[in-house]
Amino acid sequence: MNKKYLILISSTFPYRIKEPFLETELKHHAQHFDKIFLFVPKQSQVSPKIKFEIPPGVVIAQFDNTTYLLSKIKGLRFLFSYSFWEELKIIKYNYKLKLTRNMVRSILITYIQADNFNQLLKKFLKSNRIPFNRSTFYTYCCNEFSLGVGMLRKHNKIAGAFSRLQSWDFYFENAPNHYLPLRSKMIRNLDTVFPVSEYVSNFVSMKLPKVNCEKLMVNYLGVEKARDPDYSPKGKTLKILTLTFLNKIKRIDLLVAALEQLKDFQVEWHHIGEGDDYLDIKKYTFNRLFNKENIKYVIHGDFPKSKVYNYLHDERFDVLLNTSSHEGVPVSMMEAMSFSIPVIGTNVGGVSEIIHHEKNGYLLSANPNPQEIIAALTRLYHLSPEAYIDMRKNAYQTWDNKFNADHNYSELIYNMSQFSKKY
Repeated sequence: MNKKYLILISSTFPYRIKEPFLETELKHHAQHFDKIFLFVPKQSQVSPKIKFEIPPGVVIAQFDNTTYLLSKIKGLRFLFSYSFWEELKIIKYNYKLKLTRNMVRSILITYIQADNFNQLLKKFLKSNRIPFNRSTFYTYCCNEFSLGVGMLRKHNKIAGAFSRLQSWDFYFENAPNHYLPLRSKMIRNLDTVFPVSEYVSNFVSMKLPKVNCEKLMVNYLGVEKARDPDYSPKGKTLKILTLTFLNKIKRIDLLVAALEQLKDFQVEWHHIGEGDDYLDIKKYTFNRLFNKENIKYVIHGDFPKSKVYNYLHDERFDVLLNTSSHEGVPVSMMEAMSFSIPVIGTNVGGVSEIIHHEKNGYLLSANPNPQEIIAALTRLYHLSPEAYIDMRKNAYQTWDNKFNADHNYSELIYNMSQFSKKY
C-alpha cells in the first residue's frame, strides 16, 4: 500500500500558545495520514506552562528560519521577476497605497524566506526518501511558508498544497504601512485555501479581486465535545468569563470600566489567559475594582486546554464576554457554546457568524462603550429562567451544528483529498 504523508507547517506550535487550536485538528489529520511531519521554526522562547498532546506518528521537525547573507544576495534575482513587478501594481491599483522602501524590502525578504523554505523542503524529502507525489503540504497560516510551498508545487509533482487563512493572515490594517506582501501570489500558487470564516473569505475576495474565488473554501475551526450540556438557570450572582490573550486588541479594560460602573447586581468575573498586557491589566483592574462590593474577580494566567474545560464545567459560567476590536471566529466562543454558555461579543470580523443576536447571546457594536456592555449584561441578568435556558440550548446547538470539531475537520480532510492529485 502506498503511504500518504502530510507536511504540516506551523509558526510556533507546539512550543508556544499562539496556535493552540492546532492540537485538536492534528489528531484528526493523524487518523488519515500514515506519517505527519510537523515543521516549525526554531523558537527563541518556549512556553513552560503549556504542554500540547502530539499524536503517535507525528514527527516534529524544527528548522532554522534565519536569513543569511548568501541567501540575501541570491534573492536579489527576484527583483527582476514578473511577479515582483506585478506585486508593485497590486499595491498601487488594488490596495491604493503609496509605495515605500519598506514595502519593497518586505516583498524581497518574503521571496527570500519562501525560496529558502522551498529548498529546505526539497532537501528534507530527498534525504528522508519521502516520495514527492505522495506528500501533501499544508500551512496553518498563510505566510512566507505558504509561498515556499507554492514554489515547490510549481516545479515538482506533489500530492497537494493547501493553507488555512486565519484572520490575522490578512489583517492589513494592523501591519506596517497597512501592507502584507504577496498574498495574491500565495493563494494563486496553492491548490486550495481554507478561510476560517465567511468574513475572511469575503475580505480576501474584495481585497484581491484577481484571486480565483473557487480556491476559497470556508472551513470553520472546531472544538470537541467535552461534557453534556448544562441547561440550569442563573443564580443571583452573574458569573462572567473572559478567555483570551491580554493585549490592546482584546480591550479587557472596557469590561473593567463597565464593571466599575455597574451597581444593580452582583458579578463574579473570571479571566483565563496571559499576554503582553497581563501585568498592566492586573494593576488596572485592582485600581478600578478594589472597593467595589458587588464585584468579585480573579485573573488567572494561561491554562492548558484540559484545565480550561474542567474549569468551564466546574465553575458553571452564565456568559462569556468578548470585547475585542478584531477577530476571526473566536475559538473561545466555540468552547463556551460547547458548554451551553451564551456569549456577548463585539460585532467584528466573523463574530456574527457564531453569535445570533438575542438567540444564543448578544452582539455589541464594533466599538462599544462601558454603558453598552452594562446594558447587555443587565439584559442577560434579567432574562426569565425559561428565556435564559433557551439561550443556553441555542448556544449548544450552534456549536453542534457549525463548530463541532469532528464534523469540521473531517470536512477539511475530505476536501483536501478531493483536490489532491493522483500520480
